[in-house]
Amino acid sequence: MSAEVSVRPAEAGEVAVVTELLNEHSRRIHGTDNTTVAELQQYWDSPDVQFPADVLVAEKNGTLVGYADVGVWGEHVWLDLRVLDPEPLHPLLAAIEARAAERKPGANLIGWAHEKDQITRAALERAGYRVIRHSFRMEIDLQSSLPEPEWPEGVTVHTLREGEETRAYDAHMESFVDAWMFTPEPFDQWSHWFVNDPAFDPMLWYLAEVGNDLAGILIGNESQTEPGLGWVRILGVVPAHRRRGIAQALLQQAFREFQRRGLERGGLGVDAESQTGAVELYERAGMHVARTSVQLEKVVNP
Repeated sequence: MSAEVSVRPAEAGEVAVVTELLNEHSRRIHGTDNTTVAELQQYWDSPDVQFPADVLVAEKNGTLVGYADVGVWGEHVWLDLRVLDPEPLHPLLAAIEARAAERKPGANLIGWAHEKDQITRAALERAGYRVIRHSFRMEIDLQSSLPEPEWPEGVTVHTLREGEETRAYDAHMESFVDAWMFTPEPFDQWSHWFVNDPAFDPMLWYLAEVGNDLAGILIGNESQTEPGLGWVRILGVVPAHRRRGIAQALLQQAFREFQRRGLERGGLGVDAESQTGAVELYERAGMHVARTSVQLEKVVNP
């Protein structure tokens, strides 16, 4: 008789084992790792994560076979669900939904799945989730000639200087105010995710200024899991300075720096249905869609 799957909160000492579980899940879908021990520890230590209650694992015969976590974002609760085979899906999803109800009673739930992860998507749809949005991972090949950034008149750029973190935070919040499901976050929470990032590199933070105003920002780093990949975490231009070419110049600046460091690809994530023209901007910069994910919503109180 086979053992049943049990679901429980993760333990602090399991961070390395859980990291390997997440990476095995990613390797089966994409052929690459997904995270590092330091990155997962950063997530578990986040001020907006109530560890261990918000982080669950599924176990069978003493081996971890599934993972789920939950996070409150605005008026919704987001679920992350990953398994190595279908068996843990039902108990793990039921348990993480119960935790979501504790964190924000009555809130609608949003889950996500990579386009190739049909197991997770099917489980979410059976549980009443419906696709509401898509997102892209876009990439560019950096092994050929790249154009010089063309900065608009009056715009200057520099990398992050000591003490400029608050300015960068303000520009990030302002430039994303019209993004889908944007929710402002406190500075300390933002700082945890960006300044305390294990891959933090101030030389890959670019601040575009017009006079004394910070008009745009790009936050990049070198991937800790995919050798040769430079990653753009944030690219934003405040509304008053849009449609002048600042975003494209910031992107070109980062790509050339990635190339100078010997990186082979540049990448970023984007809302596929963004109304800001982001996808078109990235395509003009030479990027293409490398992966697609779906976001699915479950309406709790119709």
